[in-house]
Amino acid sequence: MRKVFLIVILSIFIFGGMDLSKLKEAARKGDKQALMELGFAYENGQGVEKDLNMAKKYYSQAKELGSEDAQIALSLLQLSSHIDKKGVSINNSVKIDGDTQIKINLSASDLKDTIKKAKKFDKDALYTLAVIYDNGFGDIKPDKKRALALYKKAAENGSKKAQRVLELKKYNEK
Repeated sequence: MRKVFLIVILSIFIFGGMDLSKLKEAARKGDKQALMELGFAYENGQGVEKDLNMAKKYYSQAKELGSEDAQIALSLLQLSSHIDKKGVSINNSVKIDGDTQIKINLSASDLKDTIKKAKKFDKDALYTLAVIYDNGFGDIKPDKKRALALYKKAAENGSKKAQRVLELKKYNEK
C-alpha cells in the first residue's frame, strides 16, 4: 500500500504533463489511483487550483472503493482543517487497556508538523494521530475506523507501539 501512495506522490510531481481530462475519466471509471492523484492534486494545488472540497470528494470516492490510503488522506485533511479553524493548543490524556496513562499536549503548530510527517509515513506521527482518533482529542471526537487505518499504517512502517495497540485492542481480528 505504501508503494501505491508513493507512486501517487511521484505522479503528482509529474502531474503538469498529464492530461487532466484523461485522469478525470479514469476516476469516473472507478480507478482508485486516479482518484487519489486527483485528491492529492486538489489538496496541494498541483496542476489544478487548490480546492479542499474537491480533494475531499476524490479521496472519499477512493475510500468508498476500499482505499485505506484515502481513509488516511481524509483523516489528515480533516485534522488540518480543524487546526486551521481552531488554531489553539489541544490537551488530552489517554489510557490504553490498563497501560499507564499517556499525557498528550500539542500546540496547533506541533499538530501541523505531525500531520506533515504522517503524510511522509513517519511511524511516530501516524501513531500519534491514531491515538488522537482512537480516544478523541480536545473537541475531536473518536473515530475508530480512522484510528484503525492509522494504527495499521504505523505498524506497517515499524511502529512497535501501534503493533501493541492492535494486539491489545484485537483490531487484527476485525
